[in-house]
Amino acid sequence: MNKVKILLDADVVIDFIDGQQLSILPRILPAYDFVILDIVLNQELGKLHTTKQYIERQIEWFKSSPKLSILEWKPDKETLQIYSLLLRTKGKGESACMAYCQTHHDVLASCNLRDTKIYCEEHGITYITFLDLIWYAWQRKVLSEEECNKCIQDVIAAGNNIPDIPIAYYTPTISNL
Repeated sequence: MNKVKILLDADVVIDFIDGQQLSILPRILPAYDFVILDIVLNQELGKLHTTKQYIERQIEWFKSSPKLSILEWKPDKETLQIYSLLLRTKGKGESACMAYCQTHHDVLASCNLRDTKIYCEEHGITYITFLDLIWYAWQRKVLSEEECNKCIQDVIAAGNNIPDIPIAYYTPTISNL
């Protein structure tokens, strides 16, 4: 049986970069492999060449372990049909990630709940957000409470749209990963 993957949408990757914590991502939930679809990397994250290079360097650093990797977007017929339907109302990254997660029973990591939450709930897709992952980092002592709060403030200062809440007061979307 294949290991369940967490597919990272662009917004979550950017939040981790802006919070200066991308390198800790694989340690947060070690039972999972973190994956970025190449369509997300090339079409959304690749808009800024330096961002794409930074992500590729991080992945190279983790090369000895498949904990953070790029997955080629090669959808089967069912995944492609779902993707095509989702594209009518959602972005390429969210559509690809949700279609893949739906057909492969993986977990979606996205902060764009406006575009993902209802669909995920209707189709049984487990989803988590950047703040959920930071909460797990705190709970599992990967980051201290102070480091989590600084990360959150760094992400907000970068202009990203996440709730401004101390990690100790945050309630995760799902607390059993």
